[in-house]
Amino acid sequence: MIINLVQNGIFPISYDKDGNPLNQEMDTGLKIPGTVQGEGKWIGTSCIFIRTTACNLRCAWVGLDGKGSPCDTPYSSHKPEKNKQEIDDVVAIVKANTNNGAIKHVVVSGGEPTMQTENLEELLKRLTEEGFKTTIETNGTIYSDGIAKYTNLCSMSPKLASSTPWEANLVDTGINFNQKWAERHERDRKNIPVIQSYIDNCYEKDEEGNVDYTKRKQSHDFQLKFVVLQEVDIEEIENDFLKYLKGVNNDDVCLMPEGVTADDLMTRSYWTIEACIKRGWRFTPRLHALLFGVKRGV
Repeated sequence: MIINLVQNGIFPISYDKDGNPLNQEMDTGLKIPGTVQGEGKWIGTSCIFIRTTACNLRCAWVGLDGKGSPCDTPYSSHKPEKNKQEIDDVVAIVKANTNNGAIKHVVVSGGEPTMQTENLEELLKRLTEEGFKTTIETNGTIYSDGIAKYTNLCSMSPKLASSTPWEANLVDTGINFNQKWAERHERDRKNIPVIQSYIDNCYEKDEEGNVDYTKRKQSHDFQLKFVVLQEVDIEEIENDFLKYLKGVNNDDVCLMPEGVTADDLMTRSYWTIEACIKRGWRFTPRLHALLFGVKRGV
């Protein structure tokens, strides 16, 4: 079975699927394979990343300089690359880059991984069978029982209105404005039933099959990670999302300031941190960006 990734979509790695050295410098600047999760509940956790290609949304914001600020991985969304990989080979490459089994965590990101539903289910199943813990980074618009079953942390990043790629959000980005994509993004970016389904998978059910929101599973967790641009986004999070969701505790909600550079992230961090402290939410930086800079394979 094949899964479609971006170029060099398994990272950071030092060895091929047969364990042979690749003899290439890694974007992290480290001398060993692997990196750390830079966002959310499992921040700092040693891991290997797998990045799928293609996305059903087209995020873009307005940067602090007034210019457009598109998705930080446009090669998996606005201009998706193609790199078809056998799932057997993907698993073999991951296994060859765990530093003799020290890395136990695999993050599957995108793009939007859930678009490749059947293939992703098989990849997650195989990784689980090999003893890995898995995180899926998703925009929360496509649900699959199989994906939920084999995901230990479902990291959902629902997109706010500030992310819709209107023309003002694409200024000087080299990405052409597309009215149909903007309207599609605005229409599809919020899917409460899908988000609720992934949340429900993290709870036990009673004898009648109803979700028991007092009994959280040990093997499954979730987070709602919102990228925030401006303080008005907080009101949207509370009134358009959290108001309609069950089973969400305060520390399941993560706020992450929009931005790519360290300066942009820091500028938006203070009011974001204040909003989190006020509500008992989590603040999450983009640790990988702060540590390694704007690079693909970190």
